[in-house]
Amino acid sequence: MQIYLIRHGQAGSREDYDLLSDIGKSQAELLGEYFRASGISFRAAYAGAMRRQRETAELVLAAAAHPPELQIDPRWNEFSLEGLWKTLAPKLIVESEQFAHDYKTLHSGNPDIDRIMTSCDVELIRAWMRNHADCDGVERWAEFRARVEAPRPELGRFGPGESVAVFTSATPTAVWCGSALEVDERRIFRIAGVLYNTSFSTVRLRDDELTLFSLNNIPHLADAALRTFR
Repeated sequence: MQIYLIRHGQAGSREDYDLLSDIGKSQAELLGEYFRASGISFRAAYAGAMRRQRETAELVLAAAAHPPELQIDPRWNEFSLEGLWKTLAPKLIVESEQFAHDYKTLHSGNPDIDRIMTSCDVELIRAWMRNHADCDGVERWAEFRARVEAPRPELGRFGPGESVAVFTSATPTAVWCGSALEVDERRIFRIAGVLYNTSFSTVRLRDDELTLFSLNNIPHLADAALRTFR
């Protein structure tokens, strides 16, 4: 069976990230139209519980002639970068002169910064993956990865030739694609960093073995202005 791992549409600002922007809605509608025009249909469809994931799924599936019922599964949720900013960032500001400098330059006094991946975000994620002691209250990297990979036996129950849509975020998609490629954790985040909004990546699951067939497809985004990463 084949799994379509679909990243959500462009999200909101850093302060209100868990919603779709107008561009994000257009991206999702175009993807739905592309799937229908290409004759791509799904035996089942899953979405994480986050609003941006659910709204993307609803807009994409609305274009289908016979859409499957959308099933919400929070195991497909993204990790909490907001949680890392609340719990870990204050510690890194004290511990690291470079982090403190970058924070002052990029973030301090700039509450409207777009949700782009800054050097501070990258260092927070690296500290999280190193199991920094001050991540209390935030899901650990190992816990996150185990959660994201947990649906694998259930998806393996679908038969040959069947396709399943999973509406999720960049890091869960990268975890699955990285597992198929057997890459290390740093490369998983390199995959996550290049995934376009509403891109789809496809993996085949057969006898519990994952094979990556395609990565970061955006045939529905002919307009370069719609190719975003937020």
